[in-house]
Amino acid sequence: MRKSTLLIADKDGDFREELQRLIRQQGYPAVFWTCCNGLEALKYINALQPDLVLMNVELPGKSGFEVLDAAIETPAAILLADSPAYAAKAFEYHAVDYLLKPFTAERLELALGRSALRSSSMAAIRHLHTPNNGFPTRILVEKGKRLTSIPVDKITHFKADKDYTWIHTINGESYLSTNGIGQLERKLNPVHFIRIHRSYIVNIDYIQELYRDISRLFVALPNAIEINVGRNYMPAIKELMF
Repeated sequence: MRKSTLLIADKDGDFREELQRLIRQQGYPAVFWTCCNGLEALKYINALQPDLVLMNVELPGKSGFEVLDAAIETPAAILLADSPAYAAKAFEYHAVDYLLKPFTAERLELALGRSALRSSSMAAIRHLHTPNNGFPTRILVEKGKRLTSIPVDKITHFKADKDYTWIHTINGESYLSTNGIGQLERKLNPVHFIRIHRSYIVNIDYIQELYRDISRLFVALPNAIEINVGRNYMPAIKELMF
């Protein structure tokens, strides 16, 4: 098995050593590099292009976010912190995971598993068919410890769940994506998908009917799904009316 290049960036030397021990204990195949500040982290990231970075968001010199902003290529990163204050911002940077210190070996194992899944998905996505308009016809979603390929045209709607998004299909299946709904919206073909609420994106091809209940407008989808259309998204629905 090829060993991954892994960078640990944290100001606490004892913590860096303990983190290496835990990762080795879990059998994660890696060549380790470590540093104690943001300037060194940026230098190592640009020079080594590591497979995974475990980095404290509050590094001296440059914060973890400033390092990611300045990197030539943004690495897969598990961000570490002493408080949950930066969690939302971490996922804006497409962090693999956000670990609140101190964390357990089990929580670390879950984060490392997510990094492996993301690496696998990035490799596999290159082999999926993408039409000339640039929007994928299939996507990879997590199902347990595996990645499942599903056709985009089988997706009925997306539902936001804090920093995550549920993906629902015509077959009644659902998958949880670690991407926020705004991130997913930018990846979807607007010819087929529209945002009808702050928390919902629907596939136009599956809209069965619209109906009004007092002052609210609802979209009906298969599988007895009914979604209230947000006031700010009403113009998108009106464009479909003839």
